[in-house]
Amino acid sequence: MSETYCGKSCAECARKEAMNCPGCKAGPGRPFGGDCELAGCARGKGHESCGSCGFRGNCGTLRGRDSMPDQRKRKQEAEETRKAAIARRAPILGKWLWLLFWIIVPSTIGSILSNDTVAAYLPGLSLPGQILNGVCSLAYGLILLKAASEEDRYRTAGICVLIAGGVITLVAILSGGNAPTWTLLVTIPAAIAALMGEYNEYMGHSAVLAGVDNELAEKWKLLWKWYIGFFFGLFGCLLLLVIIPALGLLGLLAAAVGVLVVSVLKLIYLYRTAKCFREYS
Repeated sequence: MSETYCGKSCAECARKEAMNCPGCKAGPGRPFGGDCELAGCARGKGHESCGSCGFRGNCGTLRGRDSMPDQRKRKQEAEETRKAAIARRAPILGKWLWLLFWIIVPSTIGSILSNDTVAAYLPGLSLPGQILNGVCSLAYGLILLKAASEEDRYRTAGICVLIAGGVITLVAILSGGNAPTWTLLVTIPAAIAALMGEYNEYMGHSAVLAGVDNELAEKWKLLWKWYIGFFFGLFGCLLLLVIIPALGLLGLLAAAVGVLVVSVLKLIYLYRTAKCFREYS
């Protein structure tokens, strides 16, 4: 039985020692985790070696067998470079994304204090709640800017969050917690900036997770689609509320629940992303 799939002699391989290769069928040609294209092809067709394959005479892959060790070496070096890059950025991302996760706690408290229902019973808490929300937004933006050294999208997200948070805090202070109509002139652009910040943050999380946790990276992209869908759904339901009040109210309730679910999932994904880099080795 041949010691290799392609018929080459392991003893004559110039790359064997350099790559610390235990031999074709025990190393690059092993059934699980092997990286030899020829070996994978032979196993897939049920052959012990390429010699028993009827297509070997016209096989371009087999003709290139002499270059396989060099290809494997290049792949190995590229993988080592990728892992080294992740290891270098993991402590930075782990630190700042962990802080990003925890800043949501005081932000949630601020949202509760400034909630209309709470404000109806305790009106004095509305303004402090809005200011706390604004301060948390500013802190959130600054943390994103710190993480921007590892991913450019965080920079855009941080700038947008700082703009939106600054405007909202300023309006809350100037209006005393009771926003007049004129504030729409600045809050609408601030909302657009916040939306852009949200998009770049989600895509930034997805980008840094590529090659680390690809499944979670795809979940961030999918979560953005749900977020933007429910966001525009809220506006659509507000318009529907004017035309068909009952239907608009049901739609508004469903969209609000959807936004709440997305917010919870964002918190979970952010925790998993930070944890992923904190534990990376």
